[in-house]
Order: sequence, then structure tokens, then C-alpha cells
Amino acid sequence: MIIDRFRANVEAHDFPQVGRVTVSVGFVSISPYDSPVVTLGHADQALYFAKDHGRNQVCYYDDLVASGNLASKVVANDDVELF
Repeated sequence: MIIDRFRANVEAHDFPQVGRVTVSVGFVSISPYDSPVVTLGHADQALYFAKDHGRNQVCYYDDLVASGNLASKVVANDDVELF
């Protein structure tokens, strides 16, 4: 609810130089059993689901998997590339 309130506040605000802005957010619960790479990957999947399905929304990875809207992917390694 907090993340969606943030999204709504951004949408409602009129930014002086750019006007209206929207936010898409994907998030996941942190599990002690998943590596940081897996956790970031799941959040990334939820974010791209939000972007691909209308933007300006908040998507929770676990809900997307439970509803069948997103398939859980298994990461084969723990390599991460930051840029």
C-alpha cells in the first residue's frame, strides 16, 4: 500500500519542468533462501510486467506468480552485472 501511495502521489504531482510523470514499480519479498541475484531478478520481472501491462502500476512478484500471470524463473548462477 505504501508503494502504491507513492505511485499515486507522483502521478498527481505537477513537476515544474516536465509536467505529469508516472511510475511503474516491481517488488518482491526478500527471502533468506534466495541470493541477491535471484531477488533482484524477481523484482525486475515484476517491474517489466508492470511496464508491459499498462505502466503506472505496482506489481508484486509473488502475486503475479500465484495468479499465473508470471512464471517463476530459476537462475542458474549467482553472477550479477552492474552497470
